[in-house]
Amino acid sequence: MEFLQNLLYAIISAAVPVLTIYAVKFLQSLYESNKNKIKNENARETLNRITDMIVAVVETTTSTYVKQLKAENLFNADAQKKAFDITYETVKKQLTAESSAIIEEVYGDVEVYLTNKIEQFVEELKK
Repeated sequence: MEFLQNLLYAIISAAVPVLTIYAVKFLQSLYESNKNKIKNENARETLNRITDMIVAVVETTTSTYVKQLKAENLFNADAQKKAFDITYETVKKQLTAESSAIIEEVYGDVEVYLTNKIEQFVEELKK
C-alpha cells in the first residue's frame, strides 16, 4: 500500500508542472484572444465614428459651399478641388492621434483612406 501511495505522489509530482505549463499557455491564448477581440471592437467603433464624421463634413461642405456655387453656375473643376480641400482639411483637423493610428493599422495610409472615403460619400450624395 505504501508503495502505491509513493507511486501516486511521484506521478502527481511529475504531472503538476506539465499541467501547469499547459494551463498557463491556455490562459495566455485566452487572454490574447480577448485582447484582440477588444482591440478589433475598438477599431470598428472608431472607424464607424470616423465614417459618420466624414459623412457629416461632406454634407456640410455640400450644403454651405457647393450648392451655392451650383446655384450661381460657378461650380467648375477649381471649385470641385476647393470643395474637396475644405472637406479634407476639416476631416483631418477632427481626427485624433488614436483615430489616425487605427486607420494606419487597418488601412495603411490615412491620406488615401480619407481621400477615398470623401470621394465615396460625394458620389453617394450625387445619386
